[in-house]
Amino acid sequence: MQRLFYPSRRMGLAVQVPVSLLLLAGSGLAILQSTRVEAGPVLLIYLLLTVLLLAPLPVLGYRIYALWLANYSLERDGLHLRWGLRSEDIPLSEITWVHPVSDLAGGLPLPWFSWPGAILGVSQVHGLGSVEFMAADRRRMVLVGTPQRVFAISPAHPDEFTRIFQRTLELGSLSPMTAQSVHPSFLINRAWTDPAGRILLVSSLVLELALLAWVSLTIPGRVSIALGFTPAGQPVTPGPAAALMLLPVLNTINLIVDLAGGFFFFRLPDQKPLAYLLWASAVISPVLLLLAVYTILR
Repeated sequence: MQRLFYPSRRMGLAVQVPVSLLLLAGSGLAILQSTRVEAGPVLLIYLLLTVLLLAPLPVLGYRIYALWLANYSLERDGLHLRWGLRSEDIPLSEITWVHPVSDLAGGLPLPWFSWPGAILGVSQVHGLGSVEFMAADRRRMVLVGTPQRVFAISPAHPDEFTRIFQRTLELGSLSPMTAQSVHPSFLINRAWTDPAGRILLVSSLVLELALLAWVSLTIPGRVSIALGFTPAGQPVTPGPAAALMLLPVLNTINLIVDLAGGFFFFRLPDQKPLAYLLWASAVISPVLLLLAVYTILR
């Protein structure tokens, strides 16, 4: 007997997807405006604004992905909790109690940086100890107690989840599952112990820093610069030299996308070649941009 429960996704997606699109649109507008202003404080403000708007996107993107795939699987052998790359397998014999959060007097403090659709993290709660949140809706949360810690989950139908859990507990376990806890950080450790992955990751970061350093040292010595060529092969009309900072900014965006995509595929053994391909792209892109800078400054 296995029952699959899902968190309520509507509110979380309604909050996170529009915010992500607004941040993406705002960063695109900031990049566009930075190409139209003269060198000086205004240009630096636009570049800084671009970075600030892009910084939350990887977190939002991962939390949207995690919410979409999140589920709680209840069976006679135990409880499987899945939230993105985080998973927890709890044998039925280790679950000491299950109660809706409404039974808790005084409410339940949420972790920092939580919002609808992404109530994640660990908090210390008086009387409960360590509570790990894998939830989307604070109003539908159910607490699952184990000897190690308490898990706060939010099945879309908490009463049904509690009722079926009690029935499953009465039936007893046939062959208790093996307790297992997997955190997203395990991917970084696995990638670092992989020789090819480590070389590609370190190379991409070093080349990004080299590109940023070269451009930063070049800008003060130039008033204007031509970014590109006409179809006839002639340089386009020169613009402010600070516009060259667009190259490391764009490479940073590409680096974030390639690293995130690479880690996503690296977790599956049969898809490791795709991870290497993306990480190799994160190395090739700054090399091409460094050659572009050399050509422009020549």
